This record gives sequence, C-alpha cells and structure tokens, in this order.
Amino acid sequence: MAFTGFQAAGIDLLQLNRLQNSKGFYEAHKDEIRHLVIEPFHALIAEMTPTMLAIDPQFVVTPSRMVSRVRRDTRFTKDKTLYRANMWLFFRRPRRERESVPCYYFEIRPDCWSYGCWGAWGTGEMQALREMIVRDDPRFRAAFHAVAACPQVQLAGETYKRPKCLDAAPAYRPWLDRKEIGAEYRETADFAPLLDGSFVPTMLDTMRRLAPLYHLLLAAKEQAAAAQREAIR
Repeated sequence: MAFTGFQAAGIDLLQLNRLQNSKGFYEAHKDEIRHLVIEPFHALIAEMTPTMLAIDPQFVVTPSRMVSRVRRDTRFTKDKTLYRANMWLFFRRPRRERESVPCYYFEIRPDCWSYGCWGAWGTGEMQALREMIVRDDPRFRAAFHAVAACPQVQLAGETYKRPKCLDAAPAYRPWLDRKEIGAEYRETADFAPLLDGSFVPTMLDTMRRLAPLYHLLLAAKEQAAAAQREAIR
C-alpha cells in the first residue's frame, strides 16, 4: 500500500477513543483504527525505509516493532488512561526492554505533528556527550553544524536549572545544559502536508541532514557503556 497521507478521521478517532477510555468502544472500532491509522503508519515506514537504512543499516524495519500501541502501558505511570490519542514510529537499532537507544521518530497528535532525532537519555550518556563537547570532538562539531544548517528544527530536551559548564562557548551551552537531547520539527498550525502526505520528502531530507547528530548520539551511548564496564572491573 502506497503512503498517501493520514486521514483527519483517523486522528479524530484516536482522540475519541482516548476520551471514551472504554475497552468496549475500542473493540467496536479496532478495525477502523487499524485502517485509518495503523496501516498508513506501515505504508509510511515502507516509504521511509530505504533512506533510513542508508543512515544506519542496523535499524529495525519491521513495522509491528516500530509503531506505538494504541493501548497504553500503564504499569509505570500514575495516569491509568487505557488508550492514547497520539501515535508514533521509531527508527532505531534492536534493544533490550526499556533500554535507551538513539532514534529517529515521527509522531501525530490531535494538536500537532512532529519528527526528529533523539537520544542521550540513558545512564551516563549525556555526561559522555558533554565530555565530547568540551574536548571539541570532531563528531560533535559535525552534529553542531548539521543542526545549525537545518533551521526548520529546534534543539530540544529538558534543561537543568543550573548551567553545567559555565566556561563553555555560549553557542554550546544549549547542548551542555540538557538532561537528554534531540532536534525536532514540530507543526501546530498547518496539517495539510500531513493529510496529503507531501511532508515526506522534506522530512527525509531533514533526517539525512541530521545523520551527524544521530551518529554523535550513538557514540555517546557507546562511550557511556564503556565507562560503566570499566567502573565495575
């Protein structure tokens, strides 16, 4: 099935399903949700896959392992709402359950749609990234310039209240002061490209341009893992 965009009816149905918060309602509309939401996600994955595998041949590309579930996992959250109104996909390497792995993502919500590249939320990963920034690692410089060359995306991630490296270059401070980090495009006003599918070429071009950021996040994860192995010797 070729990807031709998402239907407004599917986005509305996800929101209604969340508001109903009823297994009965979900079961009655499960096939409709699959047709209007899940199948378009699978078609989008098929269109994205050649470009994404060129960035990282180790990406998982099985749709059933890439798309979020409509039913929420409520084991680890105070919010016990059964169903979600947003849906997303990840391109990332194989991982253990709940393991942090750098990724590319695409997401739809009732109030916005977005895509980007995220990582550095695992143990020691942001510290490893800070060390790379402070020593002016070439991989960081490549990622820094790649993000700067994509004005359509914003650097994102929760920040600490207190700066981490007071003597760092001002341009690097937004990178250093975060608990995790990513670059994302977010649209809250214009849903037309989402509905007709015309966003895909621009999104894929952005993801290609952000490849240095993705590879930097992989390097930070690898260095954090090495530091942990050394600490337990």
